[in-house]
Amino acid sequence: MSDSDSLITDAVVEFVLNTEYENIPEDVRVIMRRCFVDGIGLMVAGSTEESGHVIQNYLKEIGGEPEARVIGTGMTVPAHLAALANGVAGHAMDYDDTQLSSYPDRVYGLLTHPTCPVLPSALALAEALGATGQELLTAFALGFEVECKVAEAIRPDHYINGFHSTGTIGAIGAATAAAKLMGLDEHQLRMCYGIVCSESAGLRANFGTMTKPYHCGRAAENGVVAARLASGGYTSDPTIFDGQWGFFQIMGGGCDKDYIVGKLGNAWSAVDPGVSIKPYPCGSLAHPAMDAARDLILENDIKPDQVKELRFGTTSRVLEPLRYKEPQNELEAKFSLQFGFGILLLERAAGIAQYKDEVVRRPDVVEIMKKVNPFMDDEIEAQGYALIRGKVAIELEDGTVHEKMSEISRGTPQRPMDREELYEKFTECTSLVYESNQIALIEAMLYKIDTLENIHGLIDLLGEEVEV
Repeated sequence: MSDSDSLITDAVVEFVLNTEYENIPEDVRVIMRRCFVDGIGLMVAGSTEESGHVIQNYLKEIGGEPEARVIGTGMTVPAHLAALANGVAGHAMDYDDTQLSSYPDRVYGLLTHPTCPVLPSALALAEALGATGQELLTAFALGFEVECKVAEAIRPDHYINGFHSTGTIGAIGAATAAAKLMGLDEHQLRMCYGIVCSESAGLRANFGTMTKPYHCGRAAENGVVAARLASGGYTSDPTIFDGQWGFFQIMGGGCDKDYIVGKLGNAWSAVDPGVSIKPYPCGSLAHPAMDAARDLILENDIKPDQVKELRFGTTSRVLEPLRYKEPQNELEAKFSLQFGFGILLLERAAGIAQYKDEVVRRPDVVEIMKKVNPFMDDEIEAQGYALIRGKVAIELEDGTVHEKMSEISRGTPQRPMDREELYEKFTECTSLVYESNQIALIEAMLYKIDTLENIHGLIDLLGEEVEV
């Protein structure tokens, strides 16, 4: 099917049907393998969170055919429910990768966390189908690319008006990966997209609660369900991305077709503009400034009792989502500049060990947060939102002021993590469940994921701790 009134749907369907492993450039494959390492590590870590435990208990109540692993546990459940659990876990700590902007009007924060809706969907179905590692990587890469291009094409009002794009658009990426693994034909793929777009959901009001990672898990689950329903003959609108009642118009008031038609795989979003791997388990809009503060603290050996005030001037687009001035728990702290800066001043670290309820409520943490003053800087606001701009100033009790501008953070394409740095993060995450030998084996296997004749060996390593 091809029609001038369905240009976007036609472009997406054609790209997915016609792109195979050999069409994926090696530089894209390299980044996909890194995303596997980062994403799997976070699923393991998230399986230990309270939100992960609630989901796991829910799945025990439901039961069903054991098809796919809940990563980091001994549970095997139906594939769509494994996608749900692993999607929630992958996003539970808000430590998963972030999509970057290709265009100045598609600002940071308005796009998606590309890996954690797509990888749980792909991994669950790959296990259920007995897929090869090459098939898994192909499906993941396509889902990742479609998700990123849809996120860039939709008008920013989608996010500004309150939708959480990782939930809404992540479902489309998850469905893409599931459909590719199942080998859906053109008609079935169109039906799959029509189904999943009607399941697309997620509201920013839930930031700072367990429901934010639920958006991600539900997106992964919806992708699997949509692909399976479509393969069974379930019907939907065949041109769901187009028209006055299509996804883009209803969810965002329209889109820029030129950002997606002719752009899928040209260039791949994973390479250009790239993907950012998070250095901290919190909202990515804080990361450049947190790195700047960390640098100032370490370079000048600043002690907590020396600090009179930490000022942070930035844009409204940074301040609005990072809105918790007095966070009461770790989930709110992930969207709190006061906590992020405060814990760096106290401990010179802001990792999994710091983002805990008991740390957030500690008296010394509560007191140091009072010294953090974020505000909108009119000059920085006037420069626009294409970068996460800000200026950190730490004023000491003796009047000394240390300042630093912030635009990029570690883990971005401009300051990428090398394999050793990513392994440190992977170990931080996976050591919550596994011992060091198992961690090393998993990491090595993930870097050669597309050479595996069957992924079940990897899945076995991703259960509960095993002897190796």
